[in-house]
Amino acid sequence: MIPIPILKVAVIVMGVLIVAGLAVIGVKISQKTGEVAESMSFDAEQAPAAAPAAAANFRVSLDQLGLGPGARLQSMVVDQGRLVLRVSDGETGERVLIVDINSGAVLGEIALPPPLR
Repeated sequence: MIPIPILKVAVIVMGVLIVAGLAVIGVKISQKTGEVAESMSFDAEQAPAAAPAAAANFRVSLDQLGLGPGARLQSMVVDQGRLVLRVSDGETGERVLIVDINSGAVLGEIALPPPLR
């Protein structure tokens, strides 16, 4: 049997190790949170400077898109400086238009086949 004084010392040492381990984990979490906060604030500082310039240059007319008066917008997605429009026109069917947000130029067009009936 292990004497009681030795068990008391072992429990105290293990308790100290647990508290020290939790302190290290807390410090590491705090450091990582600070790094993430800095990177997010860095991105936020850059984004407002670029957004007004892109918004100021962006102009697209219906003539540029080649849409008729009966055209309807089905969906719209913005990603990496591109505006992707899915439009439905009674005459030509559905198509996807890819527009550059900075210049307003139509970069591409994809004609979608009619749905199966």
